Amino acid sequence: MLGILLSAAMAQQQANGIEIQRRVSPDAYKTAPAKVRAALKARHCELPSTQNWDNTRLNIVRGHFAAPDQLDWAAICILPDGSTRALLFWGKPGPAPCPAEIHHGWALESRFPPGQAGSLYLLSQSTKQILLYRKFFGDPNGEPVTHEGVEVGEEEASLIYYCYKGEWLELPGND
Repeated sequence: MLGILLSAAMAQQQANGIEIQRRVSPDAYKTAPAKVRAALKARHCELPSTQNWDNTRLNIVRGHFAAPDQLDWAAICILPDGSTRALLFWGKPGPAPCPAEIHHGWALESRFPPGQAGSLYLLSQSTKQILLYRKFFGDPNGEPVTHEGVEVGEEEASLIYYCYKGEWLELPGND
């Protein structure tokens, strides 16, 4: 029964002209370092394909996610069971500034059927944009924003994950 409903929903999406985002191998993202792609493949991760309507949503990105002087990488990972998480690859050796895996928050609660990725995306978010979102939505955390965050979302909304004192804070993103 579930299979029939899922097939009907996919047919309706295709009839409405909505392209279903597919999963791809990390190797589809040639701009990412080979060691990051290899680590993703070792974890059996697939990534959402780059969304055609917005090539800025690359789903594997570099940024300064721990400190302004540290270059890191982040990727969205869809596991074979359809669960999602964001994975971080820290640019400096030593103790990790925050956990290297984010799996909490509504933006990472989706489960996808084999081969599909919904409208899921990941991108880096600048300090300026984080402060603008904070001003608009408010922020119960109130901590200083000194480096970039990781934004994870779907077409309707997103969350920004911000590394602060060893924890990932959730901030409202695009809504």
